[in-house]
Amino acid sequence: MNSETATSCVGCGRRDFIYGLLAAVAAGNASAHELSDFFAALPAPTPAGAIPDKTGTVKVRLVFSIWDDVQVKKTWPNAGFDFRPVMKNITDALNAGVKGVKFVPAMAYDAKGSAAILAEDNKAGDVKGYLVIQMNSWSNALGGIVKAGKPTLFCSFPYSGIGGWDVQNAAMIRKKQKNYAFMSSLDFNDTIGAARAFETLKNGTGEDFVKAATEYRLAHTPPETGIKPCEGPLDCLSPEETLAAVKGKKILSVEGYNKKIKDKILKDFGIIVEDVKFEELNAAWEKVPDALAREKVAEWKRTARKIMDVSDETLFGCAKQFYGMKEVLKAHGAVAISVNCLGGCYTGKLHAYPCLGFMELQDLGLFGTCENDIRSTVAMVVFGAMTKGRMGYISDPAIDSSRRAMIFAHCVATRKFLGVDGATAPYEIETHSEDRQGASVRSIAPLNYPVTTVEFHFTGNGGTGCVLVQTGRTFSNDPDDRACRTKMVVEVTGDFERSYKLWDLWGWHRVTFLGDFKKDVEALAKKIGYRVIYES
Repeated sequence: MNSETATSCVGCGRRDFIYGLLAAVAAGNASAHELSDFFAALPAPTPAGAIPDKTGTVKVRLVFSIWDDVQVKKTWPNAGFDFRPVMKNITDALNAGVKGVKFVPAMAYDAKGSAAILAEDNKAGDVKGYLVIQMNSWSNALGGIVKAGKPTLFCSFPYSGIGGWDVQNAAMIRKKQKNYAFMSSLDFNDTIGAARAFETLKNGTGEDFVKAATEYRLAHTPPETGIKPCEGPLDCLSPEETLAAVKGKKILSVEGYNKKIKDKILKDFGIIVEDVKFEELNAAWEKVPDALAREKVAEWKRTARKIMDVSDETLFGCAKQFYGMKEVLKAHGAVAISVNCLGGCYTGKLHAYPCLGFMELQDLGLFGTCENDIRSTVAMVVFGAMTKGRMGYISDPAIDSSRRAMIFAHCVATRKFLGVDGATAPYEIETHSEDRQGASVRSIAPLNYPVTTVEFHFTGNGGTGCVLVQTGRTFSNDPDDRACRTKMVVEVTGDFERSYKLWDLWGWHRVTFLGDFKKDVEALAKKIGYRVIYES
């Protein structure tokens, strides 16, 4: 906990304290733009002697779903992350906190690794269940474990394996696995609490375990706070006005996307998608005057709240990337550019990270988007027009049941959440999180605003397009160093349990806007014949 949140609260629990603090912010009694995360702290080392005797207790295999104990891949939480002390602390905390269960740790990356663990456990014959903790985004030790049929609890190490957790958990929910339960909380006490369900296996059944774990999750997902956001529903363009506003707009796609959707986007929205090569972007980068780039670097150094671990040389390259992208947009008459940034930067095919350039483009009312995600770019263009200029950003959502929250995370976000003419949000410049290289943006979203999160899919069942929608209210910006830099924390309104269910069908990215325009999304979907799929 840092000094911004080191406030005492006599006689109240952590949840009571944080919700009281959030209420104070909403009421104008606190001025912080961000609140340090109370729940994502790693388990501390367990004191000597705190783990009770485990003789005669239920034996559960604790499986860390992980590539390596020290991460080498460029993904969440970050390259070089040392999981060894984390795994030890988690194991000890579980053994100290769940008195009737002995947790025995192991590591597995995929089905082959899971099979080896199962073979060992079957030979011993004394393992009653499995606790699988997702430690990397796309490791998959879960599937083989669940198929074995023994009671299984699936949890996630915060800001580490949440993408894989989202997708795998949704698939298990859809399959209705009767031996399966889950927990996604940034409060490790919830992992311990759900794990106590294994104590039922002393004399009970797998059904008793699932019932106990599920009841714990539901009981520890708080209700909506009832705090009223600072603004009501937006005054948006009608569906007809929105479609007229985006007709003929052009999106530039810089290498590596599904070209099959181009015709569908043109037919349904009138938006043109045009292909661009890395070489064109690099050529524009080379032509940017050095003096102009240095001026932009000086501006960033004046206006950023903090610059950490990023050199002037790196900023210089990012400034040239901004002006280069701006010129390419102008040359093509386009309003948006989406870049295969990770592929380009990791292979050396791009001269500099485009994150800061995307932020600058959005300051101008243009759209710069990462990972060449054309679906999300279309959502930004369409709903940006509908909301009369509000700027969204692509996010990787993480689920935190302890605060009924979605954390919308990415290494770039707009400074102009409320539109080009709106207030400029504070921002920081840090390395791109997963690889700790280049430069990216941490933008600090304003608190207590309504939020609408959307995503398009152009070919759903039977070829019918759909739009996903979820609503909420901002209440924090999480500064945790793990995973993507910008982390807008949103209290989910509606049915929180729906938040878990669709990731295996519709992917991980969403587009997050400040403002309540759910009804307008529904009207546009009806106009163009798209289904509306609610995620809360």
